[in-house]
Amino acid sequence: MDYWTLFSCDPSFFEVKMQCKRCGRCCTETEMELLPVDIERIVKLGIDIRKFVRIDDEYVRLRCAGKYCVFYDPEKKMCKIYEHRPIGCRLYPLQYSEGEIYVDPDCPAHDTIPRSEIERLAPYVKAFVEFSRMTRLWLRIRYGI
Repeated sequence: MDYWTLFSCDPSFFEVKMQCKRCGRCCTETEMELLPVDIERIVKLGIDIRKFVRIDDEYVRLRCAGKYCVFYDPEKKMCKIYEHRPIGCRLYPLQYSEGEIYVDPDCPAHDTIPRSEIERLAPYVKAFVEFSRMTRLWLRIRYGI
């Protein structure tokens, strides 16, 4: 599968249609994996890769500043790069584990996601997990990190 092409389309396609409560739960102590397309999109904003990337063994994740994601503004309860945020952030609260797609029960809006939305995005959640495993190698090749 050509993950790069798959995830290079308009990122808004991957946004879960739900009634977000803007609580910031998803941005608190995040472990969100990044895709190469996410890193490229954020770097194009002029943000140094070392400011937002954290390498965690084999995974590349969003960096936290204290309790929150580096891009989260706790006062405004909003992402500072909302229009350019990573695919994983857009797919949340959908998660993948042991071959199953599920909605994170810790998300206060978990019960506002229609079943049709889960079904629409399920293949992309699985592909996201698979592609995120390649980000570490891509980062070494592209940036020498």
